[in-house]
Amino acid sequence: MARDYRVLLVDLAKGFGGAEVRVLTQAGALQGVVQECKVATLQGSVLHARLQEEGLPHEVLTVSRSSPRLLLVLRGLIQRGGYQIVDAHNVQSILWGHLAAVLAGARGRVATIHSDYGREYSGLKGRFYEAVLWLNRRVVRQIINVTEVLQQKSEQAGDGHRSTLIHNAVPVPPHPYEGQNTQLRNELGVTETDFVVGKIARLKPVKGHKYLIEAFTHLSDRPDIKLVIVGDGPLEAELKAQVEALSLQERVVFTGFRTDIPQVMQAVDCVCMASLSEALPYTVLEAASYARPLLVTEVGGLATLLANGETAIMVPARDPQALAEGIRRLVEDPGMARQLGVAAYEMVRDSFSVDVMLESILEVYDQAVQT
Repeated sequence: MARDYRVLLVDLAKGFGGAEVRVLTQAGALQGVVQECKVATLQGSVLHARLQEEGLPHEVLTVSRSSPRLLLVLRGLIQRGGYQIVDAHNVQSILWGHLAAVLAGARGRVATIHSDYGREYSGLKGRFYEAVLWLNRRVVRQIINVTEVLQQKSEQAGDGHRSTLIHNAVPVPPHPYEGQNTQLRNELGVTETDFVVGKIARLKPVKGHKYLIEAFTHLSDRPDIKLVIVGDGPLEAELKAQVEALSLQERVVFTGFRTDIPQVMQAVDCVCMASLSEALPYTVLEAASYARPLLVTEVGGLATLLANGETAIMVPARDPQALAEGIRRLVEDPGMARQLGVAAYEMVRDSFSVDVMLESILEVYDQAVQT
């Protein structure tokens, strides 16, 4: 029997990352489980396009995030829709969404936290994000954290009584993937015998692309090892210049932003997360769901989710030499690489299913409308 409340998920991001994957997954899972669930999204955003593609109910906001009118538009949307739950994802969504919810009289104000924003963003931007979250503590009723590190941060701030750890989740195939997407590999310019390292992330400093690119200077004896970088972002020109300066043009492929991530996972031989700070990236869960071996830096949610030598190879952040050695281990020991991939697949299958995530979210929503 469906819960008798209406849910509005608010995501005002222009780009597309892990938070938006979570919103898509969550919106799909909530259909028919609650009285109504819609997503409030910006017109022309990638999330807007994806919601249209998947046929999920949504409300399109035509007002800029920098305009005070957005507050009034959201308030009207919440009032007209009779939403009792407003679940806001990312900082700007929390700022506008929860202020509007207060004005509209929506009691069930939920904040889903995807990153340690103060650590991920330096300078004024990071301080502003942390200030928004601090002020939001006055109005939020329930907090959902996607990693243990974020949950610990909530508890240290005195919010343990209204904070819940709910990991991200992905659909998991019934069996570990075996094979190779040769068609996509051909499109990317890599051969069947190349060992392809996949790096799927926004091109921004915290994702550590420059250290992974530099790692390939330590693999000059293995020209068959290639790097495919999937994503767009502010560092694109800088990273391409780095590749050219290091004469790695024949070994590094930039694909730009792509939506066919399952096909990408089938085309690469391993997935690397070289991040300097990380929550619980969907890339890792998606890679594990296809039994791709993982090479990750020992930071944030990666360090708590994965076990070195069991479900991933873990190396220090900002260490190109260590990244190169990790890649070499995967190339030279395919049996070990396969074992890591299968172990990661089993971990995701058992603990990160959409059904598990949905059950936990509904429990939080129940508390939010009662408190």
